[in-house]
Amino acid sequence: MSKEGFICNSSCDCYMGAGGSADAMKFSDVLILVGVGMLCAGFIIHGWVESVPITSEDEKSYEKSVHLMKGDELNIAIACEEDCEGEAIITRNSEQVYQYGFQLLSGDETDEYFKSDDYDGYKLVITLDSGSGEVDVDVKRALMLDFVIYPIGAAILIFGLQKRRSESETASIDAELESLE
Repeated sequence: MSKEGFICNSSCDCYMGAGGSADAMKFSDVLILVGVGMLCAGFIIHGWVESVPITSEDEKSYEKSVHLMKGDELNIAIACEEDCEGEAIITRNSEQVYQYGFQLLSGDETDEYFKSDDYDGYKLVITLDSGSGEVDVDVKRALMLDFVIYPIGAAILIFGLQKRRSESETASIDAELESLE
């Protein structure tokens, strides 16, 4: 009898259709997989910083919305490929809270920091009047809550490795005894 790609014989042993058999996944393996997955996700979340190219000919200005807690910093880095001039405006609830203008020569960069004084949603708009360049916006958290994924992932991974070790110590050994003839 066959059900969805599995072949079952009369003794109710099921095998995969390709001829192999699949053992049940151990709980320790699941914990190890989840722990490694959380650590990898944390590295991707924190390491994935993407610069966005902007030019004065763009139809829309560069916009980014962020939620900041009190004390969080917004780092705005602008690198010009050719002489550029423009401004960056940060608003909260449609009210302007920060503005700075910049005028850079080809190859120059500017780093500007904005520190929030209250928990709220903020919107950053960068407009270039002339030239072209790249914008990189990064949030630095005051409480570093986004780094909590690392100790949780490491704890799950260590628990899974410990559980695997204890399972292997208590596991019975199946062996075929051959007669010496």
